[in-house]
Amino acid sequence: MRNIVVLLAASTFLAACSTQKYEPGPEVALTDTYKNRTGRRGETINPETKWWANFGDKNLNSLIEEALASNLSIEAARERVHAAQLTSRIANSAYLPQIDKVASATVAGNYDKHQVKVGTTRNPLTGQKVPVTRRKWEATDTSSATKGLNGTWVINPLAWKSTKERELERIAAEREALYAARLDIIAAVANAYVSAQGYGRQAQIAKSALSVQNETSEITIAKVEAGSASTLDSTRAKANAALTSADIPVLEQAREQFVNQIATLLGKTPAELDSIFTRYKAVRLPRERFKEGIPADLLRNRPDIRQQERLLAAAVADIGVAESDLWPSLTLSGNLGLSRTQASGTTANWAFGPSVNLPIFDRGALKAGVNLSKSAARQQYLAYRQTVIEAVRQVEDAMVALRQEQIRYSRLSTAVSELTRAEQLARELNNAGTTEFKDVLDAQAASYSAQLQLADSQLQLNINYILLCQALGGGWGGEEAEAYEVVVVKK
Repeated sequence: MRNIVVLLAASTFLAACSTQKYEPGPEVALTDTYKNRTGRRGETINPETKWWANFGDKNLNSLIEEALASNLSIEAARERVHAAQLTSRIANSAYLPQIDKVASATVAGNYDKHQVKVGTTRNPLTGQKVPVTRRKWEATDTSSATKGLNGTWVINPLAWKSTKERELERIAAEREALYAARLDIIAAVANAYVSAQGYGRQAQIAKSALSVQNETSEITIAKVEAGSASTLDSTRAKANAALTSADIPVLEQAREQFVNQIATLLGKTPAELDSIFTRYKAVRLPRERFKEGIPADLLRNRPDIRQQERLLAAAVADIGVAESDLWPSLTLSGNLGLSRTQASGTTANWAFGPSVNLPIFDRGALKAGVNLSKSAARQQYLAYRQTVIEAVRQVEDAMVALRQEQIRYSRLSTAVSELTRAEQLARELNNAGTTEFKDVLDAQAASYSAQLQLADSQLQLNINYILLCQALGGGWGGEEAEAYEVVVVKK
């Protein structure tokens, strides 16, 4: 028996030494720079960068702070971290000694008939005394009571070590998912806010243009009555005003829907949102004070990549859990108790002994389980690589979109300036009688269209800036992230 225990101890030690090791930062080929690098100067964006502050809008800052504190998706992500911690506790407890206190009682008895002497009488024939008996029920008590402790301990160092590593990595993965939720909500609030204000600004432009066009239409009607303008001029003026008026409901609808989206992101219904959108105020272009860094920075900054790496580490640790089934395991079991019966009184009893599990006949199935775990780890590695490649693409897309939109915005600004001047010149020439009224209407329509496009371009610039900051993984850090890091250190 002693030799078996020694052999088993040696085998479990060797098994523990064969645990699968995860190497941090698995190799993914990345270029030294981005294809569409912007060449900006400043500090490289990182999880602590509060890039939304570059808009200089206090309302936006307060909305993001409120969303981080009350958004339901973030709250659900926090709860998943807690659930992962509880799951880890349950999984690890399987490898600790299991001791149970037991108590039992049995009440039992037997009833038997016996012949009992109750007296004597004389035999009338012989005159001798003879006993007088009768049948009587008698009860026998066989009740018993037992109390004590039962214990078992499955000794499997490899499984315990690998399970602990796997569960810690799963907790870390859920924590990274929480950080990703924070980043998504920050970007979503910023996007909805600049969109609501941007569409509000476009609606304001449409209303201003409509006011001018209505005034022009009234002047045209007066000129028709005076005989200095044609009915065609009046009809065209009314049509221009009607087309501009038709744009307003669409813009108002878009604005209102983005306001409702903000309310949802704050965990509120639309009716609960404060009236911070009573005035149209386009969010100004951000003051960009950071650079994009290099693609390798994404491995550290993007929480979705960090989450995939933690899941990969958990999958590698799971291989060790599967491999532990290939090795012998030792189970120690025993009990200690007191029993009491009516017949014998109180008796102490105990038992202790090891049992050995030698996986022999099902070894083929167990090896298949190990290979299955290795396949799952390989799939997770591919998912990790895909996430990295997709992250780089998102950064490249955001940078080229921001750069091209800046070019568009610059050209539209020039167009608005020129068309505003053209509209003023057309009015002056028409008043002087050197040009037709049609030129005035065309200039008004072109100027209004260019102003809408410029406002839309400003909105797209803000959105592209947000997308770039989100793609670079900036802004999800903060007090909550630091608090979770402290928990990890304490463990």
